[in-house]
Amino acid sequence: MDSAEEELVQRRARLVSMRDLVPEDSSSGSSSEDEESSSMMKHHLQQQQQQQPEHHQGPCENYMTHNCVTIIPVEYPRSDSSPLSEQEMCVYLMNKVCLCVEVGNVQLATAHEIIDIIAEDDTEINFPAQVKDIFALWMTSPLLELQLKPDHRPYLIRERWSEYLKKYTFATKQQLDSDEPVLTLQRNVFLEKSKEKEITDLKLLKMLFAEAKGNVLDGRYPCETEDCMVLGAIQARLELGPYDPLKHTPEFFRSRIRDFLPEHACRSHWFLLGLGAKNGPERRLSEHYKAIASNVKDSRLMRKYLEFCWAFPYYGSAFFSGQVERPVTGIAALMNHYDLPVLVAINRDGIHVMDPSQPVVLLSLPYKQLSWDYACPTQPDNPDCLPCLFLQFQLPGQNETSVLQIFSRQAILMDALISTIVDELKKRASWIESEADTMAVNSRADDDIQVPLTVKKLRQEQGLSGRLRKLSIAKFNSSGDYLNSKGSLEFRRDDRPR
Repeated sequence: MDSAEEELVQRRARLVSMRDLVPEDSSSGSSSEDEESSSMMKHHLQQQQQQQPEHHQGPCENYMTHNCVTIIPVEYPRSDSSPLSEQEMCVYLMNKVCLCVEVGNVQLATAHEIIDIIAEDDTEINFPAQVKDIFALWMTSPLLELQLKPDHRPYLIRERWSEYLKKYTFATKQQLDSDEPVLTLQRNVFLEKSKEKEITDLKLLKMLFAEAKGNVLDGRYPCETEDCMVLGAIQARLELGPYDPLKHTPEFFRSRIRDFLPEHACRSHWFLLGLGAKNGPERRLSEHYKAIASNVKDSRLMRKYLEFCWAFPYYGSAFFSGQVERPVTGIAALMNHYDLPVLVAINRDGIHVMDPSQPVVLLSLPYKQLSWDYACPTQPDNPDCLPCLFLQFQLPGQNETSVLQIFSRQAILMDALISTIVDELKKRASWIESEADTMAVNSRADDDIQVPLTVKKLRQEQGLSGRLRKLSIAKFNSSGDYLNSKGSLEFRRDDRPR
């Protein structure tokens, strides 16, 4: 394994499992790889193909007996050593709460049944019934995250965890032996943003806020530095209470800065000029914190934080790790060079390719502006020959068509998620204007927080053409003839994407 692959392993990859990608048993039908067709690009304007009947398990027996949920406030993951009952399952929330769910049979309990128990419990957590529509069960670890289908059995997924790591990650033998996944309750990747905006329940807002905050701090929701300061200040107000000038000084935040800002926002550009103490991120964070009124309710602040995040076109995405060729020409093409690790975010709005080391968005495309295709490895027995996802798009004001090739062991998962979302969107009579076309929140005149600077820049860049220089892209003219490529990706006239 080369150093580029080693680097990819260290990057936390969020994956989502769709359809039969995490099969309940080996006889549940042919694999998704065998069903893929690589002959044509899949376009949203193509006529919808006749769907094959899906394989479903028979109805599960109603084996559940007395069920209950116990709340344990712990750090994530669970740090205490108290043993679980043989009929209990731990479900972690993103706000550092562990739910001990008692089921009738741990081995047979499905994701749907576990969420039902959580939703119906009226003694401990008392969630509203809509929790079942907003959240889903995920099996997660630092190496892999899978959203479970309703009929998936978490126990079986855990038993097969090492198989999924081998298939979808670059995990080493040591990582295969030591990786310990946990069961989490997280936002359902299929949840419509419009429905999320209607949520008013404080418990649900807290869970959504905690998950959004984690993605901001991890750099999965790339933000301009000024936007990071706004979000960090809201978080500080929620977690620390009203601003106290004697306590919440820049010195207070200096040792805690990563608790409130993503890594890239903590880098002060003023230290080289000797002005770090005066203009550093901790001072700017403190000033934004000070500007928040002391009488604002927590529910209002959480909603403002979410409204800010809702404006990001990549909000609510499932995240996949991949790599793309760096553009090389001339003599540089004769030298060894490593691929660029990327994070591919996929949601109901579109596909977004990010450079996680910055972090910045390299390419952001709504579904109406792209075609895609999945390709199996040309050498299946070669571990260095990876599956790939092709993205075909046309930038505004250009006659040329561009094709980007993303290499990833998770390409089959990306393809399945895109297909599921696009198939669902095409069934709508309104397939005219999607949330991705607006990419903004509805700001009222009395709002103290406006549309994020990040979103304004995304609009101005229109596909982020300036950042495409980091990507190796093949070009085609208006007739579909191959023109050139700044990498190894080449097409013959008879095998170009259609």
